[in-house]
Parts: sequence; C-alpha cells; structure tokens
Amino acid sequence: MPHPRRCWPLFVTCLALAAAAGGLVQEAFAAWPQYRGPNRDGISSEKGLLRSWPDGGLKAVWRRPIGAGFSGVVAVGDRLYTMHADPNQELAACLKSATGETVWETPMGPRFVEEFGDGPRATPVVDGDLLFALSSRGKLLALRTADGSKAWEVDLVATFGGRVPMRGFGSTPLVAGDLVIIEGGGSQGKAFQALDRKTGETRWTSQDGGAGYSSGIQVTVANVPQQVFLRTGARTFVAFDRSGKVLWQHPWPAGAIAMPLFVPPNRFFASSAEDAGSVLIEVAKEGDAFTPHEVWASRFMKNHFNSSILVGEHIYGFDNATLRCMKASTGESVWVQRGFGKGSLIAADGLLFILGDQGTLAVAEASPAGYKELGHMQALNGKSWTAPSLSDGRLYLRNLEEMVSLDVRGKGAPAGGQ
Repeated sequence: MPHPRRCWPLFVTCLALAAAAGGLVQEAFAAWPQYRGPNRDGISSEKGLLRSWPDGGLKAVWRRPIGAGFSGVVAVGDRLYTMHADPNQELAACLKSATGETVWETPMGPRFVEEFGDGPRATPVVDGDLLFALSSRGKLLALRTADGSKAWEVDLVATFGGRVPMRGFGSTPLVAGDLVIIEGGGSQGKAFQALDRKTGETRWTSQDGGAGYSSGIQVTVANVPQQVFLRTGARTFVAFDRSGKVLWQHPWPAGAIAMPLFVPPNRFFASSAEDAGSVLIEVAKEGDAFTPHEVWASRFMKNHFNSSILVGEHIYGFDNATLRCMKASTGESVWVQRGFGKGSLIAADGLLFILGDQGTLAVAEASPAGYKELGHMQALNGKSWTAPSLSDGRLYLRNLEEMVSLDVRGKGAPAGGQ
C-alpha cells in the first residue's frame, strides 16, 4: 500500500473531483469516510493485513481519552473525525490519525443524557471538504473539514416538526450526490428530509412518522440508483430515487436499529432484536415499477444495535449475543461462536475484525467453514458498543471513555497514518 505522503498529490486531486461531483471521497489508499466504511457495508478493500497476532495482542499505536458517545470513527487522509461529549455539550472532533492529537472541536449543542450512555449516537460523514454531523438532539451541521467552521446548520426538530427519539437521534446522514438525506421525523409528509449539500436548504420531504435509529444505504438496482431505509417505528422498508419519489415499500416489524444490508444484485437483508429475527427480500423491476417480495424469513440473526456484513455468499453478524454465520441465499445457519456478548464486526482481506461489547477484540477468518480465530486481545474495558473502523492499516476503536489505534498491517507493508 503506498505511503500517504507519496499519494498526497493524487489525494488532493481526488478531493477536488469528489467535491465537484458531490460524491464521497475515494482515495489512493482505503479511507473510511462514513458509517460502516466506503460503501456502508462494513467492508474495507485493504489488503496485506496481519494474519497472526503476537501473544498478548497488538501494541497500541496510541491511546487517548475521549468523551462519552457512541459515534464511530471516520478516517480520511491523515485525519480522523468522530463526535463525543464533555460534561456540558456534544462536540464534533478532528484528530491526527498518527497520534490521536486533537486538531479542532466544534460544539453541537447540549450533552444528551440517557440510561445506556450519554453523548452523540450518529457517526459523521466526510464528503469532499465538508463533514456532516448529527447531534443527539437533532441538529444537523455541515462543518468544513479544514478547521471545523460551520457551513450551515439545520435543527430537524424545529424545522420539520418531529421530536427527539427516546434514545436520541442515531441515524447517520446519507450523502447522495448533491443531497444529504436523513430520517429526521415529522408529520405532513416531512419524516424524511433531503437537504442541499452546499446550503442546507430543503429540496424535498416524504413520509410521516418519528425518526428511526437505522441508517440508510445507497445502491443501484436494475440500473436505477436508490436510497433504501429501514424504518424503526413505521414498520417498513422504503426506497427513494434522487427526486424523492418512492420506488418501493415493504412491511417489516418495528424495532430495527441495524441498517439494511444489500445483497447484490437486487436483494436486501433486514434484522431486528425484538423477536423479529431476519428476512431477505428481493426487488424485481417490471417496466417502470419495482415489486418487492420475501425470499425467506428466519428467527436467526437478530441484530440488536450493530449491523451484519456480507462476505461472498454468507452473512456474518451478531444474533443478540451470538456471533453467527448464515447462508445469504437461504437463511440457513452455518456456524455460531459465543463469548463476545452483543458485539460488532467489520471485514477486510478475508478477515473478520470482531469487537465484543466489553472490549474484547479478535481477528478470525471470514469463512463459512467454521470459526477460526487468528488473534485475540483485550483492547478496551467497559461498554464498547461502537463498531471498529479500518483505514490505511490502522484499526480504530472507542468506547465511552477512550479511543485506541492499533496497527494491523502485515509484515513488509509500508508505514501509514503520518
């Protein structure tokens, strides 16, 4: 993998092109520019990662305190972005990836206090020279990545008539071209809002109901780009085109927190912990119309607050407190592994990086043949509900009190994160 300093001219060019096109940044090395990675599927394209960990686990590149919150870590270039809370307020933060040193912090409103953990829930999104961040109380901010200054701000509750969800706003904004789309909640057709990326002005709204906790994805089915959401309280899948037109809807039990998972070319996996289990639906296009139908439903893979991933033909995820592999085409359970609690996971280079809900970290083969662990360590202590992030050979983890950077590059890989 090239060293970031040698890639800098290309990186700057990519930034300019992405900003002009309104698309997410695609760098010479693998960035992690938004929730669950480049494609929101928990998958990184990085190669050459360490396949055997030393006894005692990986040595931390750095470790630092961080305020309360469940916000994920976003990595672009030599910078990291996340959100956290000090005793009084929530903050969007930029850090140096090499050291964890704070570059800037921008206040986002009062600290959200809640029984399961205080602070922000959503993960920011980097798109070109802007960072889009949603506070727990519904303030959506566009911040300049260079210095954290505010480009625009929209209070979703005040503007669209919704209300703060019981657990706080937790859905990560979806950047789709020149739009930022969010389920902010509201009545009179204002539950979903599409805002102008540059100005924050409302471009369209749709649907009724409260804000959910699940974040949307952007995919293409039958050559038609669409933004797909799984609604927490409204009991439905819904897909929009860029103009806000509803392309298709499909019922789904209430309670989903995990994101929908795209199973190419035209299937979607959904899961919920509230006894709903999981389902796979297929969306067929006939003429100009899309028609969804259920392929299978299962009592297995009840995702709670972290989403599953698709590697090859198999889905890996947490069935409440059990790590499970299941066949995507049939829903058949292939293997299970316990001991992580209600954890989270991502995948790269044929590997699963698994974080238990009390900070246990493991690496295992991403294989339906069985659970084969290649490394294990105690990376954090206490409640660790935020899924890992991976960029430039560094794994980034956080809990409600601290953040850690771990080097997972294989032998001979070039140094990064400078």
